[in-house]
Amino acid sequence: MKTFLNGLGLIIPTAIIFYLLIWLLQKTEAFFKKFLLFVMPDQYYITGMGFIAGVIFVYFIGILLRFWVVQQFRDFLEKIINKMPIISSVYGGIKDFMNFFSNMKNRGDKITVLADIPAMDAKLIGFIMLEDFRNFKDLDMEDPVVVYFQMSYQIGGYSLFIPKKNLTFVDMSIEESLRFVMTAGISNVKGRVRDEQRS
Repeated sequence: MKTFLNGLGLIIPTAIIFYLLIWLLQKTEAFFKKFLLFVMPDQYYITGMGFIAGVIFVYFIGILLRFWVVQQFRDFLEKIINKMPIISSVYGGIKDFMNFFSNMKNRGDKITVLADIPAMDAKLIGFIMLEDFRNFKDLDMEDPVVVYFQMSYQIGGYSLFIPKKNLTFVDMSIEESLRFVMTAGISNVKGRVRDEQRS
């Protein structure tokens, strides 16, 4: 039974990742294929050109966003979207989700901490997300930071204002610490088992 479950543990995550990648490739290919066929004959089209065009398009948009005029146009569109009740919620949620992981990467690897929980004689792993409190002038706390605590096996978590004196920095990369939290520590156990088997 254990061997069977180990097999499922490899097959299911791998199958899901491959499925999502294939789905993304197919959708990108189909979407940009329509645009390419406007400017080139069908007989010259090769499968995969749509996906390549999609990658180039995204990269080109990234370059354009460096210019002030394009940034102003983006801000104008976002103001319009923010006035649409349902669409603004969906757009804002997706944007915040993408920015969350991007900001974590940009902050480097020195954000993983252990927060003390004296009442339980325990510690909780989290990530320092904010140290600038210009919007919280009335915060009655000594040297606070905002620490984000990710829930295991979920897309979600919560943020707490915690004094720095109650935090201990952990020497882990963002990828390692996120994987540890998301899998409730199981990924770290598996890593140690593999290391022991190799030695």
